[in-house]
Amino acid sequence: MKLLQKIKDLFYTVEDDFVVVDLTTKMIQSMNSRDWNRLKDKKNYMVIK
Repeated sequence: MKLLQKIKDLFYTVEDDFVVVDLTTKMIQSMNSRDWNRLKDKKNYMVIK
């Protein structure tokens, strides 16, 4: 789990609420609540934080 913590620390900023992995592209990105709620298909994302 230390790896996930390091990834979260790299990508997490104060204004973002989530760190997610896009399972289709394998990209890691941070999102705030508005972005997350705007997503239509949340099944393609895995939340790390």
